[in-house]
Amino acid sequence: MAAYLHSQNLTLTQQLANIFHIYGWHVSTTSYFVCRDPATVKRIFTRLRCFQGDDTYPRSCGGHCVAHVRDVTTGYDSSQPDKKCVLPVTKNSQMITFTFVNGVVATLRTSGTEPKIKYYTELCTLPGESDISSLEMELHKVTAALVEEFLEPDKNNLIRPSL
Repeated sequence: MAAYLHSQNLTLTQQLANIFHIYGWHVSTTSYFVCRDPATVKRIFTRLRCFQGDDTYPRSCGGHCVAHVRDVTTGYDSSQPDKKCVLPVTKNSQMITFTFVNGVVATLRTSGTEPKIKYYTELCTLPGESDISSLEMELHKVTAALVEEFLEPDKNNLIRPSL
């Protein structure tokens, strides 16, 4: 690729900028908490599934409205007409994805090999938008709210990763 771009008088950085212009910027963050207590993990995910009573997922987080919820543990997907998840159901592990109105997609899941609750958040701009710093700030705000409001690390004695 480098040789081809060189023949086109483009650097890798310039080509990456071209790709961002065509497809939009994509930013993401991932991290986890250690939780060695299965009962705590179950309580966290049950709370998310019964946020305001039985079978009610959170409608917002940090002032950001949730557009859709996909729960591959139970097979629920609010974005589907029949509310059934098109992804395979995995009843033996926990995984819920929240899609926010502002475009943030956040997944909370348990690890299959370690005593961890992992979270992944991502946000993409529309093609042609170039304000990466506001995109990163928006993702950071939603991620911080997600961690505090949904996982409640202090209340649940979750162990933050050491740097």
